Amino acid sequence: MLYSASRTATIFISTGELSGDLHAARLVEALQQRRIESGRPAAIVEANGSSALKAAGAALLFDVAGWSEMGILPNLLKLRYLRRAGLATLRHVLSNNPDMVVLVDSRVLNLELAKRLRRGGYTGRIVYYVAPVRWESCFDPLEQARSLKNRRFLDQREYCDFSIPIYPVSLSAYRELDIAHGFFGHPLCNSARLELSDDEYAALTGIAPEVQGGPIAIAALPGSRIGEVKQIGPPMFSALKLIGEALREAGRPPLAVVALLAHTKLRPYVLDAARKSRLSELLLMDAEYSWDVLHRSRLTLAKSGTGLHQCMLIGAVAVMCYRVAPSLAWLARNFMRMDLPFYGLPNMLAGREVVPELVQEACTAQRIAETAGALLFDETRRDEMLRGYAEIRAIACKPEPLQRIAEAVDKLLEV
Repeated sequence: MLYSASRTATIFISTGELSGDLHAARLVEALQQRRIESGRPAAIVEANGSSALKAAGAALLFDVAGWSEMGILPNLLKLRYLRRAGLATLRHVLSNNPDMVVLVDSRVLNLELAKRLRRGGYTGRIVYYVAPVRWESCFDPLEQARSLKNRRFLDQREYCDFSIPIYPVSLSAYRELDIAHGFFGHPLCNSARLELSDDEYAALTGIAPEVQGGPIAIAALPGSRIGEVKQIGPPMFSALKLIGEALREAGRPPLAVVALLAHTKLRPYVLDAARKSRLSELLLMDAEYSWDVLHRSRLTLAKSGTGLHQCMLIGAVAVMCYRVAPSLAWLARNFMRMDLPFYGLPNMLAGREVVPELVQEACTAQRIAETAGALLFDETRRDEMLRGYAEIRAIACKPEPLQRIAEAVDKLLEV
C-alpha cells in the first residue's frame, strides 16, 4: 500500500456513550501508532466522545458522558439537546469534510448521522465500528430471515463503506446482505494487562493479597450511566453489606469493596448509592485500573456490558446484576421483544449460563448476596465458570484484534 504524504489525514468519530468512547480511544491509539511507525503523521481526530478519546488526543466537539440513559423518559427529556447536538455535528462534519467518519456503537444515533451525511453530500469514507448485531440470532432460528429485512443492516449497506462487528453474532446476515465488513475478534481480547504489581496495588488501595492474610476483596461495577447506578447500585451495595456481615459472623477475614468508576461524573452517584445501602467502607478506583481490580478481587458484581466482558477475558469470577425501572422492563418485554434467555455477553455467546444472571425482579440484595456468597468459596463452581470463560474466548477472540482493526481502518483511509 502506497500512502500519500502530501497532507495529514482527518477523522471524525461519533460515539454516544462511555463504552463507545473507550472502544474509540483504543482504536485511535492503535491507528496513530501504526501511522507513526510507518513514517506518516498522526491523523487529526475530532470526536463526539469523552475522557478516553480526549486522553487519546482527539479534540471533542461534544462530551457524551451524560448522553445515554436508561429508560424512555430520561432520554425524552434530553431529546431537544440531543437534536441540537446532532444537527451541530452534521453541520460540522459537512463543513470540515474529514477524510473519514467512524461511527462507534449507538445504533440509532449513528445510523441517522450516516444517512444525513450521505444525503448532505458527504463522499468520504464512513466506517461503522462496534457495528450493530441482533442478539436474538443466538437463540431464535427465525431471526436470520428477520435480520435480512432489518434496517440496522440495510442502512449499513446503503450508507457505510465498511462495518466492523466485534462479536461473532449476525455475521451470516452481513454476508448474505453483501455488507462490506470484517470480524477481527473482540478488541479487548489482547488488552487484559495489569498496571500495578501486588505491592503497588497494596500500597495504592491498602488491600493486601489474601495469601498474605488480607481481606476478601469484591469488585463492584454498578454501571456507566447515572440511571444504571441509581437502579443497580442500591441492591448491589446492600448485598455487599450483607456479605460483609456474614463473613464477620463466620469468623472470616473482613470484606473489602472496590467500586470501579466508568467516569468521574459518576462518583457522587456511586457514593450516594453506597450511603443509602449503609455500606460504610468503599474504595473507588478509576477505570484505568480495571484489570488490576478484577484480577485481584475474589469476586465481581457486574452490570451486563463491557465490565462483564472484561471479567471473562481476565478470568474474574462474577455475578451479573441488572435492573431497570419496572415500566421500562414491561415495555421491553411486551413491545420491544427483549425477553431473552440470557442478557450477559458470556452466556449469550455460550448459549448457556456461565455467569449467574440476576435480572430485574431477581436483582435484589438478598438474591445477590446468596448467589455471590455461594461463589466465594465453592471452588468447583468457580473452576466451572473459568472453563466456560475459556470456551468463550476461543469463540470471541482472534490474534491481535485491535491491530488488525486499525490496519483495516488505515487502509480505507489511504492518506
